[in-house]
Amino acid sequence: MTTGAPIVFIGGLGGSGTRAVAGAVAALGYYPGGCLNVSNDNLVFTELFKRPDWLRAGPPAAEIEARLRLFEAVMTGGVRLGHLLRAPRLWRYRGDQGRGLAGAPGSVGWMTKEPNCHIFLEAILDTWPQAVFVYVSRHPLDMAFSDNKGQLGNWSWLFGLDPAAWPTAEAAQLEYWIRTQKRLDALTARYPGRVYPLRFDDFAGRPVEELTRLVGSLHLPVPAERLEPACADVIRPDGMGRWRERDLSAFSAEQIAFCREAGWEV
Repeated sequence: MTTGAPIVFIGGLGGSGTRAVAGAVAALGYYPGGCLNVSNDNLVFTELFKRPDWLRAGPPAAEIEARLRLFEAVMTGGVRLGHLLRAPRLWRYRGDQGRGLAGAPGSVGWMTKEPNCHIFLEAILDTWPQAVFVYVSRHPLDMAFSDNKGQLGNWSWLFGLDPAAWPTAEAAQLEYWIRTQKRLDALTARYPGRVYPLRFDDFAGRPVEELTRLVGSLHLPVPAERLEPACADVIRPDGMGRWRERDLSAFSAEQIAFCREAGWEV
C-alpha cells in the first residue's frame, strides 16, 4: 500500500453509474474488497450499513464511527474472531475477504463502492481525515425513469420526503435526486477538496479525460500510464438519454427548473 494514499469511497443513487467508476478506480490499483456482487458493491459495507431501521433508531455518532472502524479492520486485515463477536453475520464473508488489503500486495490503497454509502458521507469523512468521496450523479430525468428506486424506499425519510405524496413514482424519484443533490452541494462546500461530484454522463463520454481529472483533484497516487487502460471497459449505457422519449408532465415546474439551474439539459 502506498503510504498516505487516500481511502476512496464511491456512492450515489442506485443506477447512477457507480459500478463503472468503481471498476476504473480499482483498475488503477485500489483494493475494492474481496466480497463484491455483480454490480461491484462491497457486500461487507452493505451488511453493516444498509440498515434503514438501525439508522431510523438514531444511533449516536460514536456507534456509527465504531461500525466504520470495524469495516476498516475487515477491509485492511480480513474478518477476525473479534469482529464476529460484534457482527456475527460477517462469518459468511470470512473466506472471500481473506486477509483484506494485507493480502493484496501492490495495491495503492483501499476503496469502497456501495451506492448507499453516500448516506454516511459525513461520518466517513469525519472518521478518516485521509478519506475522499466520489459522488456519482446521472442525468436527473434518466434517474427519475430508472427502475432502480430502492434508495427512495429505504432513505426518503432522511430527506423529509414522502413518496406517496407525489403524483407518480418518477416524480418522487426526481425529488429524491434533487434533495440528495442539495445535500451534496452543502457537503462539497463543507469538506473542500474531499468530495468529488462526478457526472456519469461526462465520464461515459470522455472516460480517460474525466478519470484523469478525478485522480488529479483527489491526489490519488497512481501512475499516469494506468489511466487509459483503466477505462477500457467503460461503455455508454443503453438507458442514457431515455428521458427524451418520456412524458415529463408529472414533474413540477420547480423540479424542472432545479435540473436546469444545476446545469442539466432538459
